[in-house]
Amino acid sequence: FNLLVQGQFNLLALAQHAAGSAQHAM
Repeated sequence: FNLLVQGQFNLLALAQHAAGSAQHAM
């Protein structure tokens, strides 16, 4: 697994989690 790809996937997961938290707070 490429480190860059893993980093991008991690960032995507983090963004998704943030979006979910924001939606829950709304």
